[in-house]
Amino acid sequence: MKINFQGTAAVINDTHNPYQDQRALHEVELFLSELQPDLLIKNGDMNDFYGLSKFDKNPDRKGNLQKDLNSTKAMNTRQRVQMPDSRQIHIDGNHEDRLRRYLWSKADELASLDVLTGESLYGLKDNEIEYVAYGEGVLINGIFMIDHGNIIRAHSSYTAKGLSDKQGGSGMCGHTHRGGSYYKRDRFGTYGYWENFCLCDLFPDYVQYPNWQQGFSLVHFIGERFWVEQIPVIKRRFMYGGKLYGSGGKKKDSK
Repeated sequence: MKINFQGTAAVINDTHNPYQDQRALHEVELFLSELQPDLLIKNGDMNDFYGLSKFDKNPDRKGNLQKDLNSTKAMNTRQRVQMPDSRQIHIDGNHEDRLRRYLWSKADELASLDVLTGESLYGLKDNEIEYVAYGEGVLINGIFMIDHGNIIRAHSSYTAKGLSDKQGGSGMCGHTHRGGSYYKRDRFGTYGYWENFCLCDLFPDYVQYPNWQQGFSLVHFIGERFWVEQIPVIKRRFMYGGKLYGSGGKKKDSK
């Protein structure tokens, strides 16, 4: 998807509903409802689709697909109420793409049903949220690509460099569950690529102490320029504009 946009865009990703960190997400939503960004981009893996994973699954988590989807739909409905005038765009990640892969491999006759599309399952149409398929991304003003991403490197910023090398230009990805930035200058200009944290539970039962960080980003667009602010969330609290946010939505001076 290509869009022309001026203003402030907020980017969140990798909540992995129903395995989101609801308290951290709540604090971010309170902040965004105060900020009222012009654009909210949900950059993939907002729904986990654990039940459709090809990996070994915890039996206790099976049979909860509708409950999981209800969690994502409730989040979208809540964020539409909180940000009534914001343009909102949902980008599929590799976890949402599990549904397509499952249907194509095991139930291709059902793949064309409208009721099984992301627009229907996540309540996107009901909440006036635009849909972008996995791998397509959103290109803003022809200069900044926001896409979930499909590569992961071992350390913070390594994936950003990998995507910069692979795709060129400037942009932002999710997928890594880490924050990071990479800058490059060549004969044609100066570019940057960013990894945009996660908002999922940092203590999943399938891996111990993963090297993940929670957070979100703001990207400001003015004319042909942009400015990225990365905001890490640590113990469900974060700083912005010299103030500390968290603790039930209260904001405190940083002193």
